[in-house]
Amino acid sequence: MKRAIILLVVSLITLISVNAESIFLSGHMEEGETKVYETEDGVYALSLLSVSDVRGKATFRLNSEMSKGIRNRDSYVFEDGSEIVVRELLISESGEGVDVAYYYFYGTGKDVLKLKNISRYVVENKSCNFDGQCLNETEENCCYDCGCNEGECINNKCVSDEEEKEEVEEETGVKEEIAEEEKKEEVKEEEKTVRKEEYGERNVAYAILFIIVAIIVFSIWSIFHKRNRIF
Repeated sequence: MKRAIILLVVSLITLISVNAESIFLSGHMEEGETKVYETEDGVYALSLLSVSDVRGKATFRLNSEMSKGIRNRDSYVFEDGSEIVVRELLISESGEGVDVAYYYFYGTGKDVLKLKNISRYVVENKSCNFDGQCLNETEENCCYDCGCNEGECINNKCVSDEEEKEEVEEETGVKEEIAEEEKKEEVKEEEKTVRKEEYGERNVAYAILFIIVAIIVFSIWSIFHKRNRIF
């Protein structure tokens, strides 16, 4: 089974290299938690609906589609080809703790929610479940599910006039620019780290080469020294 999971992970990474809009990641989630993953065209809302202590299975929802119960080290393929693999289930034995699922998630990028820049407050406070149904939600927090009495739902916010639309679009653009700058900074930091590692490896190689040369020189000197003593 472990070998099958490794092969699956390798195949998913290969698929991602072909399709730039797809995503592949590993993560963990507590029972009842929702996480939102952004792609170029929209977002995936992944929720861990329940963990069965008796059956040892986890049930997920991707956007509006619910999975079957997935056992430890098993997987489920959604309608758009996206797949989730349960790496490990940590089930609280006392029944009072929180059950946790560790998983791999591969999103094809085909069936994403046309949303961007979802508020962290909305996600962390579970103000919107992104399942297309308005249940214990309000349009102020989740117009994607609840709609808008007035105006238009843009990036999960009710926008009433052209001026506000422009503000939302401008705010979205600024956030995207900030995200892009943060990505560039991360790339620069990674490049610095790689350079440091290469520099360290180069120094180690030079040190080893110096030691080898010193040993050779010492050996040659010892040989000649012994010969001189003999003669």
